[in-house]
Amino acid sequence: MSSAGEEVGSTPPAEVEASTLITLRVKDNEGVRITCTMRRTDKLRVLIGFYLDMVTPTDKGKGAAVAAAAGGGVFMHYGRCVTGNQTPADYDMEDGDEVSFFPDGTRTMPVTLTVKDNKGRRVTHTMRRLDVICTLFRLYFDMLPSTAPREGVFMYNGREISFYQTPEKCDMNDGDEITFHPFSKPSTFVTLTIKGSTDDGGRSGVVVTRPMRRTDELQRLIDYYFAMVPTDDQNGEWAVTYGGRQVGGEETPADYEMEDGDQLRLVPASKPSRFVTIDLLTMVKAKRTYTLRRTDKLQGLMDLCLSREPASMYRHGCVLIYEGRRVQDSQTPDDLKLEDGDTIHAIARQVG
Repeated sequence: MSSAGEEVGSTPPAEVEASTLITLRVKDNEGVRITCTMRRTDKLRVLIGFYLDMVTPTDKGKGAAVAAAAGGGVFMHYGRCVTGNQTPADYDMEDGDEVSFFPDGTRTMPVTLTVKDNKGRRVTHTMRRLDVICTLFRLYFDMLPSTAPREGVFMYNGREISFYQTPEKCDMNDGDEITFHPFSKPSTFVTLTIKGSTDDGGRSGVVVTRPMRRTDELQRLIDYYFAMVPTDDQNGEWAVTYGGRQVGGEETPADYEMEDGDQLRLVPASKPSRFVTIDLLTMVKAKRTYTLRRTDKLQGLMDLCLSREPASMYRHGCVLIYEGRRVQDSQTPDDLKLEDGDTIHAIARQVG
């Protein structure tokens, strides 16, 4: 076989562009690893055949080699079975990817896992290493009492586990435990304070506190403030801010995820600046500061991030996240009510 992964006896082209080539590895449970460079459009039987040629003649005594020679096993790439009549492009393989060979015995070898929660409940289940883990999660939910929370995340070794991952992909071992962390349900009520500014016509330093429902409009709190602290300029131009952002009276504490003790500020209304300076936090926690117009589409910020960060960091593009929500390309800083110093996270786009 040539370095380009061609079968012996074939006539290579006069010139092969580097972008058309891909280097893949095959590993098995005996620790054998082989590397092969081939075209992205070559059938994967080239890679499989190269592995068999390398292990079968000299390693007759090894389990993986014997199974491979007899066809008793499976080649896997990120949880998907690899067949010889497909190409690397069909599986979205990237340069340096690894294909694993599992003899039948290894492929079906079970693993016993446990899901536990903060109430001491434990559910244990035995499954194949290549089975999707949602089977275990559904069993856990089926055994919960009707009043137990069902919204939350499953964590393993500090990482969130999705329903469609496998024990093999997560490198889980027999006896490992997964922890379910339910989302906490907020109280129906929240106690907020509102404080006047230094230019509020004599109300400087006055703080008014009031409990209210999380679904009540904030205008109730504003009206309550003016009723408790009367002034001649009540009908003047005023704005209410929270965390440096202006809030509307028709909005609710739930809209801003307000907590007990949070404070709103009453300030003279002023025309906001045309520009806003925000921090962009990359995948490696590097902070980049950018200034843009409040009416600019945030697609420009995304393009700027991709142009300045290493290509390997955002191979399939990036997604912007603000306060736990995905930012749409067409949104602007005004749409998100961004203020100077706010942080947006740039995470890698997931493909597959």
